[in-house]
Amino acid sequence: MHPIAEKFIAGALPEALAQTLMSGTLPVPPLDLLQALAHAVFQATPYAARAEETLLGLPESFLANAILGPVAPPDPLGLILIYRKEPALLETALLHEDITSKWMERAVPHLPGAVLEIPLNNQVLWLERPAILDLLETHPEAEYQVKRRVNEFRRDVLRLIPAELAAERLEIIDEAEAGRLDKAWASLPLPMETTAEEAEAAEAPAAPEPASAETLRRAVAQETGEEIPLRLAQRVMKLRTNQKIILALTGGKEERTLLIRESNRLIQVNVMRNGRITEGEVAFIAQMRSVNIEVLRIISTNREWMKKYPVVKSLVLNPKTPLAIALNSFKRLIDMDLKMVVKDKNVPEILRREIKRYLDHKTFAQGAS
Repeated sequence: MHPIAEKFIAGALPEALAQTLMSGTLPVPPLDLLQALAHAVFQATPYAARAEETLLGLPESFLANAILGPVAPPDPLGLILIYRKEPALLETALLHEDITSKWMERAVPHLPGAVLEIPLNNQVLWLERPAILDLLETHPEAEYQVKRRVNEFRRDVLRLIPAELAAERLEIIDEAEAGRLDKAWASLPLPMETTAEEAEAAEAPAAPEPASAETLRRAVAQETGEEIPLRLAQRVMKLRTNQKIILALTGGKEERTLLIRESNRLIQVNVMRNGRITEGEVAFIAQMRSVNIEVLRIISTNREWMKKYPVVKSLVLNPKTPLAIALNSFKRLIDMDLKMVVKDKNVPEILRREIKRYLDHKTFAQGAS
């Protein structure tokens, strides 16, 4: 390795020279420059930002030529895989003989979908680190074919999952590909035992939980008028907590409608974090007495949602809404709705009394004018 790069990695290079090295303008061999850039980035040095900038500005041909021969240690390969997006360059790095399973596992989440077949086909590496398969399956750009093959490998090569579970997961992937299930189903993780955090987040439901998918389906239809397919309700009820948490975050409207009725706080909170949730859903959830208080707090702190009158009204009328939130929001309601709150015995007495005082004051002020 060039002495300048060597001294930089050892922490013995003067700062001015180190800054120049990170700019890529010193006459050092391309691979040695990449080793220095990789060290700056992955060791979280003060030069990391400058190193990233330099790496992104280097020509693709420069990088491809730099890694044609042996790359030891393989950190420059990881640097390219994580920060660059050119398919041909990534292919060169992914197929390099010096790439390790550790770097492959670290790089997969950053890869574009176009090159995911390459790590999938590297059986040597994912046999060393089966987590690579998990990352490929849950990758947001993974095609259904990738997900299907991941599960086949788990079943046929690693023997990690029973044939029955593998068959079910393959069926789900086919259903999602055909459009009969939301695409989020194809990216669910393998079922896991409930963790301590997940168990702690579970609370006694405000109402008895449905004993069957049909009971749940009927309850949803009665409350919302929505007809949830029985098969979908059955699938959701069979999921483990870790899978429900992910589905709540990524699933479609029907999945959200079912999962918000789970008693687990983490599941409910992830429903609210779902990027596809609509304002209509939020307004409905805001009036649900079975949701966790944290859900109501999340709604109350979202400025866009709180601009919508139905959302504010639902929060104020919900007896489960924390008193401070209701007191801070009720003045945005029209008098007719406020009078309805005053008559609602389910609403806390303090809130009803405060609203009545507010209405009386308005009436007096209007009469005086």
